[in-house]
Amino acid sequence: MAKIKRHRNKGCESQLAHTRAIAGLERERFFAQGGDLKQWRPPRKVNVDRKKQENKKRGRKKISY
Repeated sequence: MAKIKRHRNKGCESQLAHTRAIAGLERERFFAQGGDLKQWRPPRKVNVDRKKQENKKRGRKKISY
């Protein structure tokens, strides 16, 4: 699969670098205060395929789209 190239404005690069630097400092401070990686990462959100779940509940065969 080909990579998608996204065009950014030149002014946007400096703003992104600044935002990344702030995020890095926040992360560093969080770990210095005794936080662990599990607390740092947000919980995963799982999107359930409702049609598939309904078929599983009813004991139907595998569905095809």
